[in-house]
Amino acid sequence: MKGKILKISRFCTDDGPGIRTTVFLKGCPLRCIWCHNPESQNPDEEYYSNGEKIGKTVSAGEVVDEIIRDRAFYETSGGGVTISGGEPLFQADFTAEILRLCHENGIHTAIETSGFASLIEFEKVVKYCDMVLFDIKETDEERHRKLTGVSREPIFKNLTHLEKIGKPYILRAPIILGINDRYEHFEKLRALKSSGEFCKGVEIMPYHILGAYKYELLQRDYKCKNIKEPDKTQIDKWRILSGEYL
Repeated sequence: MKGKILKISRFCTDDGPGIRTTVFLKGCPLRCIWCHNPESQNPDEEYYSNGEKIGKTVSAGEVVDEIIRDRAFYETSGGGVTISGGEPLFQADFTAEILRLCHENGIHTAIETSGFASLIEFEKVVKYCDMVLFDIKETDEERHRKLTGVSREPIFKNLTHLEKIGKPYILRAPIILGINDRYEHFEKLRALKSSGEFCKGVEIMPYHILGAYKYELLQRDYKCKNIKEPDKTQIDKWRILSGEYL
């Protein structure tokens, strides 16, 4: 089985427990206005304005061969593989096959996902996940549509499904100054954490401008180019409000 990836990053420590290999897939149905990986949105191979190619087609086996190289680091650190994106559910069959093969090789598996997919596609993938890093972009429906281009309804249905099947997950919340740093949003994140039996915590993902240059290379307008990065005091406040420290 083949799919399209952006890159494979080794020795990652921010995409789940332990030392991990993160596989970034191509293609995403969301259009978050702050996206720092805009090159991952288009499911097709494309080129930056400087001629650099974005994305390549590979087999699930080729990806797993790369992942297995660092098995010793996973075993000593409690790490494994994380499929990210783009959106791993956008290539559900490909993602599921990678995770299945990793399970056969005794490797801990996780995905980082927006949760936006049909339940059928979601079930295909989470069947082979040991953990889910579940992004919550917004908790208000109207704001979610405005900021991401899609409804939050299928996302929250899939979040409920994780509780139903008893799958461990972590809520990840990208927070952007003046966009979704609302007290009501933090309250709802805190409530989701408190009510989730299998929720292992909340992680605030503060806005950064590291991906801004990619919009220029893609010749696209970046809607968040005038937004400032939060300072440490602001980030600590967000973490307290969301319940991350509890």
